[in-house]
Amino acid sequence: MSANKSSILKTKHEYLKKVPLFSGLSDAQLKRMTAAMTVAEFEAGSYVMREGDSSTEIYILLKGEVEISKSLVLPQWIQSVQKQEKALIRLSEKHHPFFGEMSMFGKDSTRDASILAVKNCQMACLQKEALLKETTRDPEAGTIIYRNIATELAQRLRKANKDILKLTTAFSLALEG
Repeated sequence: MSANKSSILKTKHEYLKKVPLFSGLSDAQLKRMTAAMTVAEFEAGSYVMREGDSSTEIYILLKGEVEISKSLVLPQWIQSVQKQEKALIRLSEKHHPFFGEMSMFGKDSTRDASILAVKNCQMACLQKEALLKETTRDPEAGTIIYRNIATELAQRLRKANKDILKLTTAFSLALEG
């Protein structure tokens, strides 16, 4: 990481404290996590990640705006059906979002959604190996971070369950009509 990119993360310390991934970490713990990160830049119109790709890092949006989308067809059907994506949400740095947390668990590091930079973006990147190293060094920080990831995943699962219920209800009503 260049000195410039290192200084970017140092100036973002107060911002990173507001990212739910790091909620509850002490300043010293957050500084150690920050030291393990790199910074990546994405131009508007480029993908941060694509659904189906394999990758093992968490991204934290520092600056810019992204759109998260999901394929509307199952991967095994893509050969016979034109791939279509549905934009799910747009997020900017004011939301303090992080992405890619599911790659921290298990052996399957396949991305479940695509993230497109809508505006030029600056991202902090935390590799799985770096996170494991830091959380092994500081188990308290590891407990906090993995609890924060679990909390975020639970919130996203609750939203997905509500969305599925809405879809199945609409589908049932359409079949009855």
